Amino acid sequence: MNFFYIILVWIHLVAATFWVGGMLFLSLVAVPLLKQDADPLSAQRGFISLARRFRTLVWSALFILVVTGSVLLGNIINFRTPLSFWPPVVLTKLILVFLLAVVSFSHDRIMAQKVPTLKSKAASDLSVGEGLLLRLSPLLGRLTLLLGLGVLLSAVIMVRS
Repeated sequence: MNFFYIILVWIHLVAATFWVGGMLFLSLVAVPLLKQDADPLSAQRGFISLARRFRTLVWSALFILVVTGSVLLGNIINFRTPLSFWPPVVLTKLILVFLLAVVSFSHDRIMAQKVPTLKSKAASDLSVGEGLLLRLSPLLGRLTLLLGLGVLLSAVIMVRS
């Protein structure tokens, strides 16, 4: 095994650890802690600040994962082989990564822009669509975590099979 490959795998694992570890931290530590804050507005501002800082770093990690993952994938499959002959676990991981990117983008770029404004409105002033958006936002956050854990599971299966 050559040194370049080892470093590439290490970089890939550090980026994946940051991505999934960060999601676990936000959902299991930061959100419950901020929900205990006596001042909900202050807690919301704190979470938004934390999430914005994390978002910048997470998209950098995603870029690193795509680049290193693409190179590492060449060690597992032959890119000239039709997709129908690729191992199912590789296809599963790629689909999960795609879904994770789409859901994360939707959560970060669509929901995160609108939710703080909607939370400042009275519930009676919200349209049906706005109320739905407020209810979906935390669910999308949880879905990104589940997809991230699914990507990790498929990666473990992929390298062990």
